[in-house]
Amino acid sequence: MSLTFNIFAVRLLSVMGLSFGAKVAAENSELSTQFTREIVPIFVNYCYDCHGDGLKEGSLALDDYESIPEMIADRGQWQKIRDHIDFRLMPPPDEFAPDEEERAKLVRWIDDAVFAVDPENPDPGHVTLRRLNRAEYTNTIRDLLGVKIDVTGLLPVDDSGYGFDNNGDVLTLSPLHMERYLEAARVALAETSKNKDWKNYLSKSDESSDDDHMLRVVRGFAGKAFRRPLREGEAERYLDFLERAKDSGGGVDYAIKQAMSAILVSPSFLYREEPSFKSGKDSIALLDEHALASRLSYFLWSSMPDKRLRELADRGELRKNLHAEIGRMLASGKSRALVENFVGQWLQLRDMEAISPDRKTFKTFDSKLASNMRTETEMLVQYIIKENQTIMTLLDADFTFVNQRLAEHYGIEGVEGEHFRKVSLDGLPRRGLLGHGSVLTLTSHAGRTSPVLRGKYVLENILNTPPPPAPPNVPALGSESEGRKHAVSLRKELEAHRNDPACASCHALMDPIGFGLENFDGVGRWREKDRGMPIDSSGKLVTGQKFLDSEEMCEIIVRDYESEFHRSVAVKMLTYSLGRGVEYFDRPAIDEIVMKAEQDDGRFLSWVIAVAESVPFQYRRN
Repeated sequence: MSLTFNIFAVRLLSVMGLSFGAKVAAENSELSTQFTREIVPIFVNYCYDCHGDGLKEGSLALDDYESIPEMIADRGQWQKIRDHIDFRLMPPPDEFAPDEEERAKLVRWIDDAVFAVDPENPDPGHVTLRRLNRAEYTNTIRDLLGVKIDVTGLLPVDDSGYGFDNNGDVLTLSPLHMERYLEAARVALAETSKNKDWKNYLSKSDESSDDDHMLRVVRGFAGKAFRRPLREGEAERYLDFLERAKDSGGGVDYAIKQAMSAILVSPSFLYREEPSFKSGKDSIALLDEHALASRLSYFLWSSMPDKRLRELADRGELRKNLHAEIGRMLASGKSRALVENFVGQWLQLRDMEAISPDRKTFKTFDSKLASNMRTETEMLVQYIIKENQTIMTLLDADFTFVNQRLAEHYGIEGVEGEHFRKVSLDGLPRRGLLGHGSVLTLTSHAGRTSPVLRGKYVLENILNTPPPPAPPNVPALGSESEGRKHAVSLRKELEAHRNDPACASCHALMDPIGFGLENFDGVGRWREKDRGMPIDSSGKLVTGQKFLDSEEMCEIIVRDYESEFHRSVAVKMLTYSLGRGVEYFDRPAIDEIVMKAEQDDGRFLSWVIAVAESVPFQYRRN
C-alpha cells in the first residue's frame, strides 16, 4: 500500500471524526463493512483531492452521502460516478489512478449497494402504453388490408428515446396525429376498395341480414386490427354506423367502410395493448399469448402478428413454439424491417439520407453513393441474419457487398454493373463495419474526418460506453483551410485541444479509436496523406493496448472487447424490443441474454431467442 494512501487515510479517518465510512458502517451490513474497509480507502486515495474532505469539484463530494439509502436516493448521480470509474474518465489522465482490480472492486460495490437486484425475483420493468410509430402503422395497414400503400408521408415524424423511435415514453398522441391518422385510414381504405378480393370480402350471402353481415365483417376485421380476441359487445357498437348509413340513404357497404375507418383510429388499433395473465406476485404478470405475439411481431417485423401467430395465440401454444416461430419470422421477407428499423437506428444508417459532405472537397460523392453505402451495410446484416452468422461478423467480416460504383470508390477491381454482390476483402485494409463507407461518412464533418465523432460512435454503438456530453463553451477545432494554412495536422490540433483538463478524460477515451481510422477520408476512401502530411494512425487505448493502424485497432476490438460488444448488442436489442430504456434492474436479464447467446457462439438467431425468452420481454410490471 502506497505512502500516499496512508497519509490520506490518516487524514480522513482521524481528522474528520465521524467519517463517511464510519457513518455508513453504522448500518451494520456486510456492504457497509466492505465500504469502510475496502472502498473508502480507494476513494480517499484517488478521489478525495477533488471530491471529499471539504472539496466539491463539479458539485460532487463523495462524503456528502452518509448512508447507502442516501446513495440509492440519488441513483442518477451514482450512475455517473460508476460510469466515470468504469469508463476510466476519472481520475483524469496522467493523475494518480486506481489499477484495474481497484476499479473493478469499486464498480462491483456500487452495483451491489446502490443498484442492487434480486435475480430470484426479477423486475420486468414498466413499458408505457405504446402508440404505433410511422413505420409500424404503415406496415400494419399493409398487412391488415392486404394492399401495399405508403401512408408514411401523411403522418408526423416520431420522436426518439434511448436511440429508437418506438419508445413508449416519447410516442405521444396529439390532435394533429388524430387528424393525420384519420386521413391515412381514409386513403388506405379508398385504395383498398379498388382491389377485387376486397369486393369479395364485403359480399354477403342472401340469407344473412344487414346486421349479421356487418357484424361478421367487423368481427373479422377488428379482431385482426386489435391484435386480440374481441371483448363482449365490442363489435356490436359498430352497428351504429349502419343505422346512420340507413338514415342518410347509404347502404351496408358504406356503413362497413365507416366502421373500418373508426377501427383504424381506435385506441385498440393505434396503441399496443398488453393484456396479461394473473400472477402469484401482485407486481408482476405474465403477458398473455396475444400480447406476446404482438411483442414478437413488432420486434421482428414492425407489424401486426400474421395468421400463424394469431392461431397459435388463440390455442395458447405460442410460447411452446417460440423457437420455431422466431426462425420462421426471421426467414420471412418481413424481417427486413428489423434491419431497416432496429439496425438502421442502432448503427444510424437512417441518417445517410440527410448526409451532405462538402462537394468541393469530395467531388465524387452524391446521394446515389450514399444510398449504395447504406445498402452495403444493410446487406451485411441481412447476410448475418439469413446465414445465422455470429454477431461478431459485423465487426470482423473479411467480405462485403458492393456494386460497381461502390467498388470503384473503395478501389476494388473486377466489379461491374449496378447489382450488389459479395466480394472478398482479402489484401485490403477493410474489415467489418468500421471499414464501411456508411459509418465512416456518418462520423465525419462536411469537409474533413472527425476522430472524435468516430471514436464516440464506436464507444456508443459498438461498446455501449457513451462518453458524457462535452462541457459548454468548448471552442471548435480550426477549419480545414486554417489547418492547411498553418500546415498543422488534424492530430496535432486535437492533441492541443485536449490539453484542456475539462476535455482530457473524454478525448483520451475517444481520440485513439478515431485516429486508428484516420486513413479513411471523410467519405470512406483510403488515403495515405492528409493536408500534405503522412497520416499517423497509431494509438494507445485507455486500457493500454497499442496499435499501429486501423487493422490492428480493429483486431484489438474484436479480440479484447468481445464481451463489451456482446453486452452492447443485448442492451440495444432489448431496448428496441421493449420500447423502453434499459434500467439497472435489467442487469440480470442482460447477463442471461449474453450467456444464452454465447452458448451458441453468439449466432444471430440465439440473440433474438434469448431476448424473446427474457423476463422483461415475457412479463410486465402491473
